[in-house]
Amino acid sequence: MKKKVAAIFMASIMACSMAACGSSGGSSDSGKTDSKDKSTASSTAENGSGEVEKIIVSFPTWTGAPADTEKVQEAINDITRDKIGVEIELSITDYGSFNQNTTLALSANEEIDVLACVGFPYATGIQQGYLSDLEENDLIQTYGQGIIDAVGQENVDACRVNGVLYGLPSNRDIAQGRGCAAIATEYLDGIGYEANTDDEIVKISLDELNDIYAQLHEKYPDKEVYRPTTGSMSQFSNVDSLGGNVFGVLLDYGQNLDVVNLFESDFYKDYCARLYDYNQKGYISADASTDTTAVGELVKAGTLMSYTTGGKPGIKAQETTLTGRDMTIFQTLDDYISSTSVASMPWTIPISAQHKEAAMKFLNECYTNADIANLLAWGIEGTHYKIGDDGLAAYADGVDASNSGWNHSMGWMMPNQFLTHVWEGNDPDLWTEMKEFNTNAKVSKASGFSFDSTNVANELTAVQNVYNEYQTSVEYGFVDPETGIAEMNDKMMTAGLQKIIDEKKAQLEAWQEANK
Repeated sequence: MKKKVAAIFMASIMACSMAACGSSGGSSDSGKTDSKDKSTASSTAENGSGEVEKIIVSFPTWTGAPADTEKVQEAINDITRDKIGVEIELSITDYGSFNQNTTLALSANEEIDVLACVGFPYATGIQQGYLSDLEENDLIQTYGQGIIDAVGQENVDACRVNGVLYGLPSNRDIAQGRGCAAIATEYLDGIGYEANTDDEIVKISLDELNDIYAQLHEKYPDKEVYRPTTGSMSQFSNVDSLGGNVFGVLLDYGQNLDVVNLFESDFYKDYCARLYDYNQKGYISADASTDTTAVGELVKAGTLMSYTTGGKPGIKAQETTLTGRDMTIFQTLDDYISSTSVASMPWTIPISAQHKEAAMKFLNECYTNADIANLLAWGIEGTHYKIGDDGLAAYADGVDASNSGWNHSMGWMMPNQFLTHVWEGNDPDLWTEMKEFNTNAKVSKASGFSFDSTNVANELTAVQNVYNEYQTSVEYGFVDPETGIAEMNDKMMTAGLQKIIDEKKAQLEAWQEANK
């Protein structure tokens, strides 16, 4: 399940993406399990040889490798060794370190056979030439037909860039409720705020949310009211981050196809001014820009009261499970599918993969095999979770959020969440509701557009470096936006921001013409 995120969902809906992501950050523990000798045999159990190919599967969780990573890994291998002749090694890094660790590994051509682009931007992987063409030598057609059947050809095609298929979309909440904040219910009780408990998500205005924060700060002056993450701006906006980055965007939920400079928009100025106001009032901790602790962990520890998340069916139960505290979810904006929502967090096979056929076989199982889907999402039945008489999953006897050895709360990241058990606290029809949520959301008019950054690769790197330098100070409210935004924008313009915007405009116009 999800939480926004930060450098993930980079703000590609970042957001994530924003796509329904929420909290980010974590420890610096790399979480990689002990390596095993890699087999170079090309034959597999499928052809009767009994030999097995070993692959490395890499993805993040908020806090790094869960304690029972090796147990879950072995449970998966018990299935895949005999069925497809593949054995996996899970390489799990905390979300806050995943981008850097993945970039270093890929740049050094270290073996990663299967990679989730969550926290590591898909567009960056393509731009740097790190990702394989999944149709080369008929790879997906031969070993991944179940993937196409599970997610649909249209969604597969949404992951193409310049016609090339580098990634595979997951079955999850493609839409995202924008402008959402999760607040621990006990603190709302403390200020006498009564939310309608019949509503999973409470719709309010931004002014009402600001008033709640003011009351929380007055009642609990020693606690941090709100902690932003690097994905918060995108999640709390109506911005369509074309091509998975904010360097040339569409405003008004993508209903207007004019590509504009986000950093000169009234929305961005107002957003940063609001966070600056929060900071001046003491709502945000002084170390928020440097502390990589996941927001869910901060709430669990009792030091933080609220953070940004993405709205969707099941979000209340997801955040409650994540934090170990009952959470109330507020939403101030609309449900939305951006141009990059489908392809915001795809699964890929890097060029450094040593066993691409085995990697695709394993991915095919992830999309089609409910046993593997549940192992990735919930762990081992009877050890980490149990199934109640109502058919819903819950913690196994003697297990809770604090001591579970597999409790990452990122089931939404896995290839096919719709194959997994529904967790207690949710409607048993959650996955049906999720599909309806995707169907009924506001859709960007640029949905399906992909941006090829080849012509502006150098500029994109240079502008991203400037943004990385300024983002947390400007978007977390640590500098006066009147001066901070202008300084950042000027440096980005010098680095080539306008060239990127112009390239996006040209490609979007060509895409519109081709799709008339």
